[in-house]
Amino acid sequence: MDLSIIPECYVDTNLMETIVLPREKYNHQKGCGTVAKVMKEKFTDSFALGIIDKDKNELDYLGEFTAVCTKGSLTLHKHQTKHHYIIQISPAIEQFILLAVAYAKLDLADYDLPNTLQTLSKVTKSTNSKDDERFKRLFRDLKKSEATELGLLSAWVTYLKANRYNIDLDIVREL
Repeated sequence: MDLSIIPECYVDTNLMETIVLPREKYNHQKGCGTVAKVMKEKFTDSFALGIIDKDKNELDYLGEFTAVCTKGSLTLHKHQTKHHYIIQISPAIEQFILLAVAYAKLDLADYDLPNTLQTLSKVTKSTNSKDDERFKRLFRDLKKSEATELGLLSAWVTYLKANRYNIDLDIVREL
């Protein structure tokens, strides 16, 4: 299992497990605060990568991080002293999905998913979204279409996973 990769919500976990295959599964946690808690308590002295949405209330733990790269909806944060990283999706995963779909010229209706932010949010908040095949098909198609930010998210996670303790931030910025 890739327990050091910690997505925040159900659909984030589905996205990550679809675009960057884990050995078994990722360490899904519910909410930004729980992601931070797991990073601090379970991965104190080892590599950890949290994947969270940018919420209205900033995550306190981010105060210990420096934003090292922002591209579009994605910001990569590096802890000042630990091998901890957080990828923040802004404003939230649903908007990220809608932007990727628009960029790739896909239609969510083709995946039996709603096309509006409000109705899509209702579907993504369900516990079922973690394993929902409609999202898996969509994410695979988005990855194939090389939707810019989805491709970048995949590249960042792939690089960070492969280089856990030897990360070159200049390489990350060039991805």
